[in-house]
Amino acid sequence: MEFFFADDSKQKSSREGMGNILGFGGIFANKEILGELERQVKAICDEYAIPHEEEIKWSPNRGSWIHENLHGMHRVSCYSRILSAAKGLGCRALVVAWDEGRTTLKGERAFDKILDFAFERITMHLSKIGKLGVIIADRPGGGARDDAHFLSNFLTRVQKGTVHVRPERVPINILTTPSHLQVHLQIADLVTAITCAMVAGQNQYASEYFPIVKDMLIENAYGYKGGTGLKIFPDSLVNLYFHVLGETEFSKVAMSIGWGLPDKSLPYADL
Repeated sequence: MEFFFADDSKQKSSREGMGNILGFGGIFANKEILGELERQVKAICDEYAIPHEEEIKWSPNRGSWIHENLHGMHRVSCYSRILSAAKGLGCRALVVAWDEGRTTLKGERAFDKILDFAFERITMHLSKIGKLGVIIADRPGGGARDDAHFLSNFLTRVQKGTVHVRPERVPINILTTPSHLQVHLQIADLVTAITCAMVAGQNQYASEYFPIVKDMLIENAYGYKGGTGLKIFPDSLVNLYFHVLGETEFSKVAMSIGWGLPDKSLPYADL
């Protein structure tokens, strides 16, 4: 059994012509390593004197212990060790990033499509490794009504699949829980926010951690992460796979096609 711990993210872009980047993603963790990963993260937090009730977040709330006390290279070191612990125990990752500036779908409607992309990639990865999966997400911030809407909306994917995948790898509906109670969701927050920040060009801080995250991203049959471990929409943004992931080719396995990057006919050939 594989667990996918998921969180969403919204990052303001610094790239010309790009709107806000909406994201949804997280980490795959085998049931055998859940307890050990939590133990290692708690041990790391103890070394930095982080209180046990403190939530690890990419953007910690003002007034929180991390916001007030863990700065500069101390935070870089702490968060890097947490991500490395997940990587070392075999966790894999995927993130879907959506540019609101290049589509008429924004907000809730965009997020619905992001969930389709994520569910498809979760299903395909589970099929590839021959396992069933359970998806656990951070509880929506709008309260019980938003939580119920989110769960009801996601159930359709579990029961019917999508246009591209059958409903055969995720046997129950997505589960939600507050992230401050679940350290694995806190790692999902780091992975998703760091990756979306890189897509948005906000790499002043994210670039410190992204090499660890990049190594965890799942790959397609040709060994590329672009479009699989990191899905960026719309597809015209494939050059960002070159700039963010360092990949010199983009491929669509199902169509048996691929082309070199950067593509001079598409946005962000040069940055």
